[in-house]
Amino acid sequence: MPPLLSIVIPVHGVEKFLPRCLDSVLDPATGEGEVEIVAVDDLSPDKCGAILDEYASRDDRLRVLHLTENQGLGGARTAALPHLTGEFVWFVDSDDWLPDGALAAVLAELRAERAASVPLDVLITGFNHVYPDDSTEPNPWRHLLAGSPLESATGSTLRAHPALLRTVLSVWNKVFRRAYLTGLEVSFGRGYYEDISVTYPALMAAGRLRYLDTACYNYRRGRSGAITATASPKHADAFAQYDAIFAFLDRRPELADLRTLAFERTVKQALTVYDSAGLVPTELRGEFFRRITAHFAAHRPADYRFPGGVTGVQYRLAAKGSRRGYDELRRAGRLLRGR
Repeated sequence: MPPLLSIVIPVHGVEKFLPRCLDSVLDPATGEGEVEIVAVDDLSPDKCGAILDEYASRDDRLRVLHLTENQGLGGARTAALPHLTGEFVWFVDSDDWLPDGALAAVLAELRAERAASVPLDVLITGFNHVYPDDSTEPNPWRHLLAGSPLESATGSTLRAHPALLRTVLSVWNKVFRRAYLTGLEVSFGRGYYEDISVTYPALMAAGRLRYLDTACYNYRRGRSGAITATASPKHADAFAQYDAIFAFLDRRPELADLRTLAFERTVKQALTVYDSAGLVPTELRGEFFRRITAHFAAHRPADYRFPGGVTGVQYRLAAKGSRRGYDELRRAGRLLRGR
């Protein structure tokens, strides 16, 4: 029988954090044959490759792929996929780690799912943010999921619970049925925001989603080099991922009613990146705003209606390409909030 769960860990330049990650997924309490771990050494410049090999020599649940060219997070995950045999797959980042008992909790859910009449496509888990001073913050989007139909044994869909798309859309707190994931015919992107070209389609197309209201993942926030804290032209990589999301929707006309939901979420993310100080380099902010306007032109649904209030005004200005008007509105809002 194949393992119940495959865990994929892309690895690059994280020797300081890697042992904690590996220790957390190589839980000795795991049932025999239930878990396989495939770690991908993405041509790491430090000692990560040697650390992986040493761990693999002591535990046959861990296999290591050593890439000869750096592929980035998306490419490293993609490289692992042909080597997986588990019923479900979980993508864990190598600078993060699983809390005590998290793997056991996820496996218990997946075991129970074997008896379900309708297969589970994605299990969404709770998580913690962990900051450099070791302080923690529980999932800030929990209120959108806990107590919802997604938490029930029968689960739900994105169409029935659209608030799901307002939560974190990273891949690391989602456990996918592997056959479902590969059948979507989507792929991780290159560069920043590489996972949203997978998570959006997976959530939109799923026939059954569930939420496990247990913190099963510790996600590091604010570490040096993290994209959420780094000024880089690569934040514009998001637009290629948006294009991939809408290309998927073009191939799936039965999901047409979800297009507006996806469009507004991508616009909100793009504007949030633009608004966040220190992310888009100053000399590139004009080009980034033009990319948002182009996104409106390319992917705005034919029947789209702008939301009301200030958000609607912001969206109209972005759609028109009025960067000056948008920035003035933002400054006015900051002044009003500061009174």
